[in-house]
Amino acid sequence: MLFFSRFRVLAVMAAAATLSACAGANGTLPPSPQGFGAGAFALPDAAPPACKGQTKTKQSATVIDTLSTKGGLACIPAFGGFGGSVRYPGANPSVDLTLTSSTTNYAKLPSLGSGTPLFYLQLALSGSTTFAAGLKAGGGLTGKKIVAKETYTAFGAVLAFGIYVPLTPCYVVAKPGKYGGVIGGIGTLLKGQSVPKTSGVIEIYSGKQASDKC
Repeated sequence: MLFFSRFRVLAVMAAAATLSACAGANGTLPPSPQGFGAGAFALPDAAPPACKGQTKTKQSATVIDTLSTKGGLACIPAFGGFGGSVRYPGANPSVDLTLTSSTTNYAKLPSLGSGTPLFYLQLALSGSTTFAAGLKAGGGLTGKKIVAKETYTAFGAVLAFGIYVPLTPCYVVAKPGKYGGVIGGIGTLLKGQSVPKTSGVIEIYSGKQASDKC
């Protein structure tokens, strides 16, 4: 079980630390309910931007990023109104990370939670690496379909010997951001972890479907 527990850090990369909240671009905003600031409920007027060098089909978007030994932000491919970035600790050695975004189960991935996922993120590392102990804040999965103050659950699985092995899920309360709600708070789980070469998937579901907080 220790072998598979180390994959958990990969499976939660889709929902890393929180993006900076930012008001919408359309003039004066209406009074905000539930105690949030004026910008928290502004309707987003644009989708998250595409990653540099990402490729896109009718079913998905993919980008390859090289993880830095100093840490940094990996771009989440923009697709179906979702996008953003994930902050990661320094990776030693530096390896390539392939991220593929989709909003449908075109790849026949396993159903990991209850209901239909809002978002799928497939991941693959080109080799084994160890993440540093330090991590700055920043990054997050964002989109107008993510609602601030609502709870979401991240489920993950890794492909091992031709079988998807489910990982321990966790929940997140979304925060407001420039392009909609932001699912954050996961990036710290990467600190100090060793991750073997592997591929996997993250599925984001609405509601609280796990007992562990991300």
